[in-house]
Amino acid sequence: MAGSRTARRLACVLALAALGPVAAARGATVRVGHPPPPPVGATLVGMVPATQRMHVTITLRPRDPSALTAYARAVSTPGSPGYRRYLTPTQFARRFGATAAQIGAVRRSLLAHGLIPGRVSRGALSISVAAPAAALERAFSVALTRMALRGGGTAIRASAPPAVPASVAGAVQSVVGLNTTAAPHPLLARARPGSHTGPSALARGHVVTGGPQPCSAATAAAPGQDAFTADQIASAYGFSGLYGAGDIGRGITVAVYELEPDDPGDIAAYQSCYGTHATITDVPVDHGAGTGPGTGEAALDIENLIGLAPAVNVLVYQGPNSNSGAPGSGPYDTFSAIINQDRARVVTISWGQCESALGRADAVAENTLFAQATVEGQSIVAASGDSGAQDCDTGGAVPQIQAAVDDPSSQPFVTGVGGTTIQSLGPRPTESVWNSGGMVLSGMLQPGATGGGISTLWGMPAAQVDSAAGLNVRTAQAAGSACGHPGGFCREVPDVAADGDPATGYLIFWNGHGDIPDAPAGWQGIGGTSGGAPLWAALLALTDGSRACLGAPVGYANPALYQAAGTADSMNFNDVITGNNDFTGTNGGRFAAAAGYDPATGLGTPNAASLA
Repeated sequence: MAGSRTARRLACVLALAALGPVAAARGATVRVGHPPPPPVGATLVGMVPATQRMHVTITLRPRDPSALTAYARAVSTPGSPGYRRYLTPTQFARRFGATAAQIGAVRRSLLAHGLIPGRVSRGALSISVAAPAAALERAFSVALTRMALRGGGTAIRASAPPAVPASVAGAVQSVVGLNTTAAPHPLLARARPGSHTGPSALARGHVVTGGPQPCSAATAAAPGQDAFTADQIASAYGFSGLYGAGDIGRGITVAVYELEPDDPGDIAAYQSCYGTHATITDVPVDHGAGTGPGTGEAALDIENLIGLAPAVNVLVYQGPNSNSGAPGSGPYDTFSAIINQDRARVVTISWGQCESALGRADAVAENTLFAQATVEGQSIVAASGDSGAQDCDTGGAVPQIQAAVDDPSSQPFVTGVGGTTIQSLGPRPTESVWNSGGMVLSGMLQPGATGGGISTLWGMPAAQVDSAAGLNVRTAQAAGSACGHPGGFCREVPDVAADGDPATGYLIFWNGHGDIPDAPAGWQGIGGTSGGAPLWAALLALTDGSRACLGAPVGYANPALYQAAGTADSMNFNDVITGNNDFTGTNGGRFAAAAGYDPATGLGTPNAASLA
């Protein structure tokens, strides 16, 4: 009986969805955006239960997208008359958000279709809705089906783009959360079992940097884990000059984006070892991300950050992933909370997904939100992925070997961070492109390679277009035909890099209580481009807090970074010139490191004091 009811409901809702194009032709409704393609190997298993609660977000178009883009460029470009004339979220809403009339019309439409609208974001770019699946199906003329994924687990997919009344279609950008097939994943990487070879030839004792110093337990654990302590990383990347000037991040707030919880005990153990006292506050979004130690991603992000910027105030924003027990728009809502609360100057993100799997509509909604962050003066850094040039290849029986990049690092208003392998700590370090070779393995253990390449969604942002010719950013491989900008260029990723290889990784403390069976417990080495994002967030936080900045945040960092590379590249960056990130060996050695810029390690790794 239950199976036949499900079949009848599926047929009924699919028939209702099929009416959408007919209604659109009559001018009654318009379908907005396009759902992302189904994952390779996914199979239909049935309808989403009618009573399943979902949280979706209706994103709104800014009132003048061209003016918003122009303001975001001006406010973040050194030398521009509008440089650093940042706006508050309320000021942003008045100038660039949807109008009161548009918001009122969308809210009335939602009510008329049986949905109860929630809060409007402070920037006037979104309205949240929580409702049972059946109500969402009726309101947007879609069928919500459950898909079984090849690698395990299930996801939700809408049968068609959501339909909205033609009278409000001009104000609606997308409906985020109806599709959970492309959930972000943590961009950490662990070395293969048994790959540790004993005390690393790179390991050494304490380094007097002026920053935090590790306890004896951490120092003793690091060589056997082929990992570096925070003081060693700080020394390699030139943080000592900042510490010597008294710059440890005091007074600066950093937001850490998470779709999993962390164990406060793990963070406390790390702080006790290093003698740091950073204030760390969890900020739940959409009821939070659950409890427990997570995968280790949150611990890596928080500990790397405070190990390098020990006096920052840390806000850990924890939202549910889109494919979790609270399906829907959790990843977008977590971005929105960070940007609309506007409590942090710097944001670090170590979660991502294949750019093409996200879908254009949701990617554009993110882009508008990141433009708001730029206008508000927030710096956003994001890991570029751990699957090399083939970012869609995240494991499974069918390799995804086409070149692809990772979202959100590929977003134009985000600083993408790639990964390197350290051959010598220096200072200054000797590094190559991180590429362990092979195919991605399922689960938490993988060889990995730094993400990087050419976006198929975004044209090249002004910071790259305007870069010095000697950096070699504007090359034939970034030709605009790939992203729909013929005659121009496409966004290249990453912008910068830092250590990412788990074989030369970061020492963190995780799973201290052994809550995750068969996983490392306590001090351990970990890598991935996840490690580089909080490192760059720490550097930006120290820069914001330095005397030279006089209390004015850097904001969107790419214009200043490309200018710094163009004027004194060898002084400000450690240029990486060996290796490539063709992880599966199926893309002809793309993308190879070279002098100046390359889409594997960007401009290079930081010489922190000089760059700041």
